[in-house]
Amino acid sequence: MSSLTLALLAAVTLPGSLPVGADPDPLSAYRWKHRLLVIDVPDTQAGRATLAAFRTSLDDRKDDVLDRDLLIVPVGDLPRPGDPLQLAVDLGVPDRSDVRRRLGLHGQGAQLVLIGKDGGTKARQSEGAFDLERLFELIDGMAMRRAEMQRR
Repeated sequence: MSSLTLALLAAVTLPGSLPVGADPDPLSAYRWKHRLLVIDVPDTQAGRATLAAFRTSLDDRKDDVLDRDLLIVPVGDLPRPGDPLQLAVDLGVPDRSDVRRRLGLHGQGAQLVLIGKDGGTKARQSEGAFDLERLFELIDGMAMRRAEMQRR
């Protein structure tokens, strides 16, 4: 065998290599089914306050969150894996790191990223408390959401 053939064979059979056509994006399973609120909250006093306010907002607007097919995806220090958060997807530590890297979240205060059903980034928030009302207005203005509201 040539060295090129051996190199290609090694690359295809390396442990941990992905099957052909596999998507390494941990969020791809939710594409076309859910909109995602990816939250990166550090374990700081400000981060804990942001998370507490966000939990209250979620509790107050749970029906609105469900109506918009939203799931919460924590990727930062808080909430910790296993810490219950309504409507949250609990990614493992490696996937949390991968999503942070993919979205350019570098632990610089609490940050939120809205991912649309198409998998695209639609909005970012990074100052103070996360504003669900503003996100709902943005989502409700999207063509896919308007079509959903007409069908319901």
